[in-house]
Amino acid sequence: MKSGQRCSGSIPYGYKRVEGDKQTLYIDEEAANVVRRIFQMAASGMTMTGIASTLSEEKVLIPSAYMKLNRPQDVHCKTYHDPYVWSNTTVGYILDRQEYLGHTVLGKTVRENFKLKKRRAATPDELMIFPDTHEPIIDQDTWDMAQRLRKRNPKKIANGTYSHRLSGLLFCADCGTRMSYSSSKISGQKKEYDSSDYFQCRNYRNVYAECFSHYIKSSAVEAAILRAVQSVTKYALENQSEFIEQLKMQWESRETSIADESKKEIELAQKRIEELDILIKGLYESSMLGKIPDRQFQRLVSQYDEEQVQLEQRIREIAGEHEEEAVPKSDPKKFMALVNKYKDITELTDQMLYEFIEKVDIHAAEGGRGAYRKQCIDIYFNFIGNYLPPMEEISEEERIQQIEQEQKKKQYRKSERAKEKQKEKMAQLKEDAKTDPEAAAQYEQYLESRREAGRKYRAKLKEIKEASPEYIKAMEEKERLKAEKMIEKDRKRMERMTKKKKETRIELVARAKTDPEAAEQLAELRKAEAEARKRKKAAEDKRMEEDPKYSAKVLEKRKEYSRRHTAQRKAFKEELIARADAGDEEAIEQLNEMRAYAVKATRKTYNKMYEGAMNGDPEAIVKYEAFLKQRREDYHKKKELEAM
Repeated sequence: MKSGQRCSGSIPYGYKRVEGDKQTLYIDEEAANVVRRIFQMAASGMTMTGIASTLSEEKVLIPSAYMKLNRPQDVHCKTYHDPYVWSNTTVGYILDRQEYLGHTVLGKTVRENFKLKKRRAATPDELMIFPDTHEPIIDQDTWDMAQRLRKRNPKKIANGTYSHRLSGLLFCADCGTRMSYSSSKISGQKKEYDSSDYFQCRNYRNVYAECFSHYIKSSAVEAAILRAVQSVTKYALENQSEFIEQLKMQWESRETSIADESKKEIELAQKRIEELDILIKGLYESSMLGKIPDRQFQRLVSQYDEEQVQLEQRIREIAGEHEEEAVPKSDPKKFMALVNKYKDITELTDQMLYEFIEKVDIHAAEGGRGAYRKQCIDIYFNFIGNYLPPMEEISEEERIQQIEQEQKKKQYRKSERAKEKQKEKMAQLKEDAKTDPEAAAQYEQYLESRREAGRKYRAKLKEIKEASPEYIKAMEEKERLKAEKMIEKDRKRMERMTKKKKETRIELVARAKTDPEAAEQLAELRKAEAEARKRKKAAEDKRMEEDPKYSAKVLEKRKEYSRRHTAQRKAFKEELIARADAGDEEAIEQLNEMRAYAVKATRKTYNKMYEGAMNGDPEAIVKYEAFLKQRREDYHKKKELEAM
């Protein structure tokens, strides 16, 4: 074991052993993908319960079932309830194993007495770790993130429904305990307010501990963290060399401060030990000379000796604490890699929050509960600790101005909410007034009060305006413009009365036969009417596509129009033919014109259909083929009749 040789047959899930090689672990890709996914889910903030539920829902085989299926000779646990049900213990066991980093870990259990068979789990200091002995499945950053988020220990809610992503990251700056999360959803409040969603020190209501409330809204903490991340990342990107130098100086300053405090306390303890030695020596001399009784001598020596033992123990504790509390050195390279990964941050996602933030210390607030409330928040970033970039200091006057502006904005939002609420209330009262006489009376009373308020306002406004010379001048100018407008209106009215009567359509058509100007005017009129009909038809077709009922109504209307006008044209033509047969010259001429127009229109339709078919228009091609088919059928029918 001291040389790193494996002496156990245990193989971590995700690895396999090649026959003949007991020492080297080889990656089993199928199982390794599951391990990578477990660590990624843990690094994204998912709890072990959530990871186990996800794997169970997706029907992923548990390690024992997977090993039994693929390598039965390596299985230790051969019985299980369900091969697809993962437990928190299994997930936690995988997240604890450092073998996935490529290390060999030996000596996991220790037997304290060779006479007993009982063994205990080894402490982290007792483990024997040999790095880089085989190929890793996960990287160090993913491991660190997963372990850090496992220590969050978020608040456990009874029904498991409500929690907050900051739970486990916020600590009380005075007593060091984690802040507890409260919400209106958890407490069962009917109305939800921003102030109901907050964090508070756990020891505030603990009868066995004394601490302040340290109350802070969760929205305020999230806003502060977002601003801190934005300011630090922006400064780090724009001033990278200065940023790294400041981190170095900050680490050296903290290290020196801790060392100085420890050194000062040790010096005081050693000085007190020397004083106690002098006191004990004096007591011994007094006892030998018989100046004090033996009983008092024994009691005082026992007290001094006990105090010396405590001081020596304290000196050893301070030395150990100094080693444990040594400020971890900053790692600007990892933080800059994180900054380059997330640029131009506008909102803080869960993944970004857990990658940037290590913890947040909340101090007690000052200044009461109003706009002058101040509260200090220490935000510790991963890899660099508690860092604040250089910023311009704000004077007290500027801070008061900012507070006043915030108060005005808050008052404006409050008044807007009140107006909206009153508007909704009156709308509901108006609706109730339609059926409820009492509500109708209340609504009428409200309207009368508004009318009275309007009359008073207008009277007061009129009184103020009438006392102003500028208002009088403006009113005179308004009256003058009004008079000029009336005069212009009367003039236009007289022009319309004296204007020539508008020409009818029939008169325009008759005049267009001989007058070129009238013919041009008629052509423009017909063109404008055609465009108008086209727009109307397009709008009607669009509405028909959207509304089936309207479409059915229009189609029925069109059929009725076609039927009625077809009947009228047929009756008119029959009457015209009867008059022509009787020898009416005007009817004969009109019938010939109708037939010539029909021949011309038919020829025009055929030519248009033929040109469209030749140009590849699908609709025209179908019509043209149907026309040719009908002509062939008519031709064959004619031939059959002639043959008969």
